[in-house]
Amino acid sequence: MLIAALAGTPLPAQDPDLPSEDSATEPLVNAPASSRGLGYLALVPVVGAVAFRGLARRRVPPPGGDDVARNLEGGARAVGVVAALVLVAAAALRLYVQVRSVLEPEEAFTIALARPIVSGTAWGSGWTLQAAAAVAALLGFLLARRLPAIGWSLAALAALGAVIASPLTGHAIENPWGPRVGVALQAVHLLGGSVWLGTLFVLVATAWGATSRNSGQRREQVVAALVDGYSPMALTGGLAAMGAGVVLGLAYIGSVGELWTTTYGRALLLKVAILVGVAAVGAWNWRRVRPALGSAPGASRLRRSATIELVLGTLLLATTAVLVALPAPRL
Repeated sequence: MLIAALAGTPLPAQDPDLPSEDSATEPLVNAPASSRGLGYLALVPVVGAVAFRGLARRRVPPPGGDDVARNLEGGARAVGVVAALVLVAAAALRLYVQVRSVLEPEEAFTIALARPIVSGTAWGSGWTLQAAAAVAALLGFLLARRLPAIGWSLAALAALGAVIASPLTGHAIENPWGPRVGVALQAVHLLGGSVWLGTLFVLVATAWGATSRNSGQRREQVVAALVDGYSPMALTGGLAAMGAGVVLGLAYIGSVGELWTTTYGRALLLKVAILVGVAAVGAWNWRRVRPALGSAPGASRLRRSATIELVLGTLLLATTAVLVALPAPRL
């Protein structure tokens, strides 16, 4: 029985340059898309909370700018705490699903059975880094309430660590161009998308509550200032995410025909279609909604259109989770 061997002798670490010879015993791609998707949905606002905090501190105009900035920072911290908690839970779920994938149906999950997978496989090493980054992010956001400088610095480092560690349990380490290139491209793809959509999510989630005691005109001014600062971040993050995604697609798809003859290719086309929708709504917000900010009802219009962008972004993350769990044609 496979699990008996796992329990008795730690597995050797897999060479990331070589594909697995026995996909039935290698847990690298067996985790279901749902657990991966939960991790992505949590990681994006973790990064977004850190990015938005910096944005709020730089862009909120007087009068009362300090008070509004503190309210916005508190809202970002609250979003970060919840997102980091979900990220920790997602890491635990990933481990459970991974261990279940090598258990017989009648066997129960135990920590003893999980230990050799965590300590003796390449997947386990990547998962350990992801889990540590998730816990560190949570601690950082919690510390930020009493020790802002220390807490936010820890949260920022942990968020970056989580982004870099995320590709270590997916296709990236089997990239045809080598694991370092694969991990770097996937990290840029994830970081760019998180800055784009994660910051937007925190803006929508916090800006209206933080300005609830201000007049309508003051709210319009604050939202306009935040969006003006967010726009170059979104443009940079979006272009980085799309550019890295195109290169990754070229690496994993062997021919154009595989885009519609393989499950991976069809899922990739679906992701591209959703991405076009997200980008189109983002462009509408930038060219049509943003110039109208500063006077009513600009902020309300932005909130509606940004919510549509975030809904499409959620579908985009779900599709990404499916892609990571599917075998790519060139792997």
